[in-house]
Amino acid sequence: MIPQSFLNTIATEHRVSSAELEALSLAMQGESIANIARQLHIKEDAVRKRLSEVYQKFQIQGRGPVKLTKLQRHLINQYREKANLQAAFADSYNQAINSSPSKEAANRHNYIDWDAAPDVSVFYNRTNELATLNDWIVNQRCRLVAVLGIGGVGKTALTVKLAKQIQEQFDYLIWRSLSSAPSLEELLADLARILQPEVELSQFKTLERRIFWLITQLQARRCLLVFDGVEAILSPGKLAGTYLPNYQNYGQLFYRLAEEPSKSSLLLTSREKVGTVALLEGATSPVRSLKLDGLEEHARSLLQEKGLCGEQNWTTLIEQYRGNPLMLKLAATTVQEVFDGDVGEFLATTLFPHSVTDFVAQMVNRLSVLEDRVIVEIASQEMPIKLQQLITNLAEVSTQDIIDAVVSLKQRSLIEKVNHGFVIPSAVKEVINLSNK
Repeated sequence: MIPQSFLNTIATEHRVSSAELEALSLAMQGESIANIARQLHIKEDAVRKRLSEVYQKFQIQGRGPVKLTKLQRHLINQYREKANLQAAFADSYNQAINSSPSKEAANRHNYIDWDAAPDVSVFYNRTNELATLNDWIVNQRCRLVAVLGIGGVGKTALTVKLAKQIQEQFDYLIWRSLSSAPSLEELLADLARILQPEVELSQFKTLERRIFWLITQLQARRCLLVFDGVEAILSPGKLAGTYLPNYQNYGQLFYRLAEEPSKSSLLLTSREKVGTVALLEGATSPVRSLKLDGLEEHARSLLQEKGLCGEQNWTTLIEQYRGNPLMLKLAATTVQEVFDGDVGEFLATTLFPHSVTDFVAQMVNRLSVLEDRVIVEIASQEMPIKLQQLITNLAEVSTQDIIDAVVSLKQRSLIEKVNHGFVIPSAVKEVINLSNK
């Protein structure tokens, strides 16, 4: 008999709903369609529909009772595989504990690998955000933390600053950029060379075994892994958080690291919220996310450093740019080179130079057809638009599709929720309007 806890876990991994899980659990106990219908107080056709959805999510082919038999066999094999993995990796776990650098910490420095992490010698405030992340990772020992926000808002700089502040709390700190979209196999092999150089991951024939190996290392050591720029493995033209083809296994890794007890933490930065974070995060969960907003008035330090004048107009510039550090730097270059540093003259002539609109266009061009339809409608409004009005205006689009698009756009930080509805940041609206002229 498969334990219900395992069934719950694997069902969650395959996005099986609670209603579908009820039917699946009873089916796995050998109950007939009729008995399942009676116990759940639903019609037999409803039971068949729920199980049909489960078959699709587990990619089970066939007809009639054959599909249920195949699914049962598949789940039993998955459970046995996990049990075998736990036994097979017990020795690896003990070896990792015996060689754990925490026992040697008094005799040598902790292992730090910054790879291509940028320099953050110039850093603007973020005191509250640093305190929050420090508490989640160091004090509450969250296993998965995501720093999210629109491009250029400073996610990478914040996580570098944080990691430098807390690096002594860890036996290993490993920073990796995902900007080149390495395959998960490449990334795991890279981590293996650091965490256990004598181990050749190719001896583990399946990805499941390689992930399990990594988990044993992170359970035995106190590690901080930082994966920067997760959006590079996410698919353009799809709703936010959808993995590129052949990169869905990253979702499996993130889910396992979030769910398995561990001494370690994984810190992600991304312009889009991945499904594992959206599914598992919570106020008391070991999975958290921090949405990073602009610098607001603290951006004045940035403009001052850039040597701009016309200080009475700085607040207007900061508000229009939502305090986005990178966009303000791009604008500052134009202000210096064309307007002799005078922000007032810049605002009187233009607001978003090509360097800014080109940067924003890179993010807008990743939208799905559905998101593009919704964001164009929002951009056409002079005032905030409420969801119900959006549904009315886009009558040809289903309500659920509109809701999915709004959620996705919010997760990309391309629209904002205010008291009276949804609005678009000025720079994004400029790009939308230019593309639709």
